[in-house]
Amino acid sequence: MRKNIFEILKDNTNLSNDTTRLVKMFKYEDLLYSNHEDYNLIDFVDEYCFDDWKTRGHCVDSDDFLKTVDFAFYAEDAKFNLESHLVLIEIIYNFWNLANNKLYEDSTKYQWVGNFYHLGDVMDDILEKNNHTTYYDNEKECLFVVEDKPEVSAVVEILQDTNIAVEVVKYNHYSLKGEIDLKKSILLRLGSELEAKRKDLEKIDNKLTDDIFFLLNKLNIRHNNTSKEHVRNFVECVANMESSELEEWYDELYQMILLAFLLLDNKNREDNIRKLKDKILNINS
Repeated sequence: MRKNIFEILKDNTNLSNDTTRLVKMFKYEDLLYSNHEDYNLIDFVDEYCFDDWKTRGHCVDSDDFLKTVDFAFYAEDAKFNLESHLVLIEIIYNFWNLANNKLYEDSTKYQWVGNFYHLGDVMDDILEKNNHTTYYDNEKECLFVVEDKPEVSAVVEILQDTNIAVEVVKYNHYSLKGEIDLKKSILLRLGSELEAKRKDLEKIDNKLTDDIFFLLNKLNIRHNNTSKEHVRNFVECVANMESSELEEWYDELYQMILLAFLLLDNKNREDNIRKLKDKILNINS
């Protein structure tokens, strides 16, 4: 059976072809305009954004940054490897976001041309199809790609402290896989945030509360549970635990803490519903 053009188009949407498109738009197409000149995305960021970018690290320009993060490797490996494809998007999206901020800063001085917004749409579509999304860290001025989890998004909306919210998101970042100390630091911050709400949480689910704080105290997070020098806090099975098993427990604790925040938020919702029900019943009576 003959395929229509849209079926053909769908058949040619794959990692390899998408990688070629992304790299082409990123490196070779003129996407922005300023001071009577057209710029590709890399050169525009280098000219107008890079020097003030907090996440530049020790890099001196855009080319130095791309070499440091090994863009050339990901541009090739992304054709066959989804994880590399997501890293590639994260690199390109940060440049795209820097340029987009400049457009909002002064639309008369900086203008977009060609496929600038199409590039953003393509990246968004790829992320959505692979159940990933982007989050922006205002403090560090960087954007990162993480797995799109409804419970994470829900908790982020609940938390009033944006720095804590970013930590919740970062826990799911691919770069944290195997990074026990980084995960530990995030759990420590989340545990501190939850501590202030501990009494309220106990009224909702005492067992969950007890389990969360037990794990915070016994999994080498709040205390040194792995050194015999700290006799009071030493836990032999934790000291002998493989790092991979400890990481699994950290991930479980992370999910439990997310649940705790959701339960606390739902308690407020239940209180509001109860008030509404009382109001409705009083009116009807």
